[in-house]
This record gives sequence, structure tokens and C-alpha cells, in this order.
Amino acid sequence: MSGSSELYELDIWLLDHHITSIDNVAYLKSVVYQAEGDVVGAHDLYKFSKYFQNMSAKEAHKLILSTRDPESEFYDFENDEVYPNQQVLNWGPNTDNIACFLIPIDGSVYITVEHYYPPTEIGTVFSKQIDVAYFDSVLKEFIECGASKI
Repeated sequence: MSGSSELYELDIWLLDHHITSIDNVAYLKSVVYQAEGDVVGAHDLYKFSKYFQNMSAKEAHKLILSTRDPESEFYDFENDEVYPNQQVLNWGPNTDNIACFLIPIDGSVYITVEHYYPPTEIGTVFSKQIDVAYFDSVLKEFIECGASKI
């Protein structure tokens, strides 16, 4: 814990990557609130799954990113709902250095992460098939633990 009773050191790892390495001091109330939006039932994970068919997780990740690129043919695709629907771990300044998505592909769900910093990681997408129920249980445990400290 840092100097304030509302600030906590937050070290989160995903796919063997320290995703809070740039800013690991968190205002816990805000992070818990943001984490609640990542609970799988908070959004329709499969709403746009038809667009990811026959893609690799990395290709789907890049497609999702392209929906925010004004130069892309997919810019503002589906009224700009794809990106926020698939995004997870968007926890304010603590995870501003990454893009992370849950992506359903051909009956499985993959989690992806791409760093915006450090420069050696930019453009590289890491992915792995995950168990959504397990992801949800870990997330709910984090929320419960965090909420108990607020």
C-alpha cells in the first residue's frame, strides 16, 4: 500500500506479462468499479463473434483495434461497439499501456494482450485460449477482495 489509505500497489500479470508495470499505484475504489465492468455477464461476449470466425486470436485482436483507426475500413464498425464489448482490463491509468480483449473464436474464447509500452513489445499480440468461467471467478474474487478494503 502506498502513502494514502485509498491507494494500493496493484501488480497484475496476464499471459506472463506484467500489465501494470508502468503504473502500479491504483485508486482501489476506481479499479474495483472498472473491474466490475469486466465480469463476463456485464456484456455480451458473443455479440460480434461472427466477425471473428476462421481468424486467429491475433488477427481478431488486430481487427478489433482497427475499429478505432480512422484510416481503417473497419473504423467505427458496428457503431463503435466492438472494441468496448470485447475489451477487458481497461482499468484507468494502471493499464493504459495495453490493449486486452476477450475474443470468442470457433467455440473457444481467447484472451489477448498487446503492449503500447515498452517499445520492444509494441505490435506484438500475445494470446491464449482461456476458460471464461475461471476468468470470471478470478475477477470476482479480485473485486470482492478489493471491495473489502475500501
